[in-house]
Amino acid sequence: MKRCKFQALVTPGASDEARAKLSSGSHRMVLRAENSETRRSQVFAALVDADDEGPFRPGKPEVVVTLRVIGDDMADYLDIGSHFSLWSGSDVGHGVVTRRLFH
Repeated sequence: MKRCKFQALVTPGASDEARAKLSSGSHRMVLRAENSETRRSQVFAALVDADDEGPFRPGKPEVVVTLRVIGDDMADYLDIGSHFSLWSGSDVGHGVVTRRLFH
């Protein structure tokens, strides 16, 4: 299994639980992304961490996160500009990959 690290901008779901999961600590979540060519979707295990000092920027509902994703065919589904959704027992939010991070 390959591991990749991305930065993304995520819009939290409407619930307070979704906002809390994106604003504090590390959380394991399921990430669902779609292949832009085949339109097939795939799920991946992800560790999600908020990047900002505070969880949200003033006046903006989005949060910047770091995604650590595990999977074999990730490159077919995740790249800069790729859209995805996050799930952890319920809908957490949806986002877009802004850059790939290298260790």
